[in-house]
Amino acid sequence: MDRIVRFGQWAQENWLALVIILSVIMMTFLCLILCSWLFGYWSNALRGTHFELMSCWSGVTAVAGGLAGIVGLAKAAWTKYGMDSRFNSAPGAMPLLKEVKHNGSSKR
Repeated sequence: MDRIVRFGQWAQENWLALVIILSVIMMTFLCLILCSWLFGYWSNALRGTHFELMSCWSGVTAVAGGLAGIVGLAKAAWTKYGMDSRFNSAPGAMPLLKEVKHNGSSKR
């Protein structure tokens, strides 16, 4: 149980990196599905293999839905960083480290 909690804390600190990694994985998966569909399409046309194209369209639709979720998360991340940069520090200056209360303990 402690490992799950530690992973959750790590994921909260590194969520932007996780979003980027997930989007790369999803894009790779989408490219594999599209290559499979392209192979099936040409295989049907040239060799009459009766490759089921509807299954590929279903897969592409599912992956596109997942990508839309990833894009939404990425947009939220960039919006947060944009707002933080614009309103929480002077232009061109590094933000000041502030004490943050975390579960009753003081953290820098």
